[in-house]
Amino acid sequence: AVFAEVRRVLTDDGTLWLNLGDSYTGSGEGGNPVYRSPVGIPWRVAFALQTDGWYLRSDVIWSKSNPMPESVTDRPTKSHEYVFLLSKAARYYYDADAHSVWSINATGNRERECLAIIDSDLPTPDKWDALKAMMSGAQSGVWRIATKPFADAHFAVMPVELAQRCIRAGSQAGDTILDPFGGVGTTGLAAVWLRRKAVLIELNPEYAEMARRRFAAATA
Repeated sequence: AVFAEVRRVLTDDGTLWLNLGDSYTGSGEGGNPVYRSPVGIPWRVAFALQTDGWYLRSDVIWSKSNPMPESVTDRPTKSHEYVFLLSKAARYYYDADAHSVWSINATGNRERECLAIIDSDLPTPDKWDALKAMMSGAQSGVWRIATKPFADAHFAVMPVELAQRCIRAGSQAGDTILDPFGGVGTTGLAAVWLRRKAVLIELNPEYAEMARRRFAAATA
């Protein structure tokens, strides 16, 4: 139901980038064949959206270079999540060069965007993260991106670099980015740093307040 509304307001040439992790079935009788099995939530959701009218264009593997340790001895540690690229129409805007390695001497929009970040009032570490997201990431379906802690949150926060890669590939400067699950504002920060506008929706007042504080600190 949420993504039906997202599809309604999305531009005809717009894209949806959806990051989903999986979970495991709970404990139960050991004889149950689905006991402690992956639920397959990411692909179940992707196929349901496809059935609902979305074009499912690609799956990307977010490979975490610093995954959370797990005390499991009967399966590999979970160190990746999925990012699905979906579109409203068969033809849509996609910047293939956004994920290609390019030179710091590049010309055109990328040079201007680099200079905009360098000249911004962002803290130096944030400037570096924004520049790295623009300058690296070969055209590949596997993105190796480290997770980063956020001091105000006790839960995992999506890295800004992950959001930046999606935004660069699916939009142009001046476009508006919508995140219906805004959380603590990661997508909004990524959008603003890449000279896009952003609309975030978040039901949890605590998370929304975290996002406001985060924006204030990043733009102070």
